[in-house]
Amino acid sequence: MGSALALAVATGDPLSAALSVMTAVLGLAVGYVALSGYRSNDSLPMLFVATGFLLTFTAPVLLLGVLVALEATVAFSPRMATSLPWAVRTAGHASEAIGLLLILYGLAMPIRR
Repeated sequence: MGSALALAVATGDPLSAALSVMTAVLGLAVGYVALSGYRSNDSLPMLFVATGFLLTFTAPVLLLGVLVALEATVAFSPRMATSLPWAVRTAGHASEAIGLLLILYGLAMPIRR
């Protein structure tokens, strides 16, 4: 998961949190432009690149938001308090790794004409 955003949430650093959110928004914008390129050119590699950007930069921040929202429910289930942050962090890291692999695959994929 975005370690800067996780650190910002843990320490309450507003600058780091703002930069992490800005990175997520820029990743969303790049993913949207790549998705538009896929639609206009019907280029399969652009679909992989767009999906990769969305998974790499946007999904970890959304998962951290889910974690913050779910931590409010921990009062009802105290055992969930230990496994929930680990599961969300692991999902965030997996999202980043899969996203980077998709970008690499999309860039290395031959273009069919």
